[in-house]
Amino acid sequence: MGLGAFPLVGTAVVATALAKDLGMSLTMFGAGVAVNTVVGAMCAPLSGRFSDRYGGKWACVSVLLSSGIGLLIVASATSVTGLMFGLLVAGYGQGACNPATNKLVAERAAEGRRGALTGIKQSGVQLGILLGGFTLPTLSIWSSWRVAIGLYAVTSLVAAAVAACALPDSRFRELNGFVGAGETVSKASLPRSVVLLSFYALCMGCVVGGVGRYLVLFAENALAMSNVKAGIVAGLPGGLAIGTRILWAHLAEHRVTTSFALTTQALLTALVMFMLLVAVSIGEWIMWPIAVLSAIGLNAWNAVAMLSVIIGVPQQQSGRASGRVVMGFMTGLTLGGFLTGLTVDATGGYETAWAGLLLLSLVAATLARRSGRDRELRA
Repeated sequence: MGLGAFPLVGTAVVATALAKDLGMSLTMFGAGVAVNTVVGAMCAPLSGRFSDRYGGKWACVSVLLSSGIGLLIVASATSVTGLMFGLLVAGYGQGACNPATNKLVAERAAEGRRGALTGIKQSGVQLGILLGGFTLPTLSIWSSWRVAIGLYAVTSLVAAAVAACALPDSRFRELNGFVGAGETVSKASLPRSVVLLSFYALCMGCVVGGVGRYLVLFAENALAMSNVKAGIVAGLPGGLAIGTRILWAHLAEHRVTTSFALTTQALLTALVMFMLLVAVSIGEWIMWPIAVLSAIGLNAWNAVAMLSVIIGVPQQQSGRASGRVVMGFMTGLTLGGFLTGLTVDATGGYETAWAGLLLLSLVAATLARRSGRDRELRA
């Protein structure tokens, strides 16, 4: 998970040096980043079908190859075109890492352990962010941003080789018994709860995209926070989410239903958006509880959503269902950042943007609740 999402994370960390070296504006850099998430959204359903057909092992290998090759292209890019091509190649891994790892958990993890393992794997993205933030600047100073990105490219390719050699192939198991039944299930229509979960992911993805890209600017421009404080506020939820994702996924498997957990997380996200809406009149201190609440809700829901797919649909459909949900999230991630920036520019402030994201959080809570009711009716 960490390596699959790393092309987006890594290029963001070295954005200043990269843009200067390639002679590109930050607007063009933003376009390159958008290519990665758009391709991820488009490839997510395809990668889900690939996961169902070839199993978790080869799906994970394909993610690591996509990331490694894409990072190599980025590291050797001499123009904006080269950068965008590298992020385009890595876009497959961006959209496929959830379906691939979900399939692996569905195949290999025993019931009762899937929640914790799902939380751990979903924390891989946060770990990648932390590693990128800590190592890439230092490596860039010692050598260059190209060498720094290239080292992670090699790491991803080595991991692909290790996965190809070490992981057992689930297709052998299918040949020994249930392949016919499995093919029938895999071609059946996805449950309605998956469709509702996909729209939930779309709404929450919009919120993640809007808050993730503009929280630092809001803290600096609207609340007069220093760059250091604003950076800590923005980074704190990601670090805390390593623990909250594991905890939420465990609770959703053993203590509460996944729909209850997702509803609660969406409502907590709505509370965060309300606090941002009134932050200017209250003062910068409110950003610290916002950071904590974001780690519990906004930055942790993905783990529960992926667990909901793993335990809520037949194993033979887990890849396809994951792809549908990830497509919703990646689409929201792309639209959220763009529309939030557009709204801020048009209104001259953040209030309208935060209000819109608050509304989307409430819509997400409603969708999560309806998804739970639909699953209860099917049961």
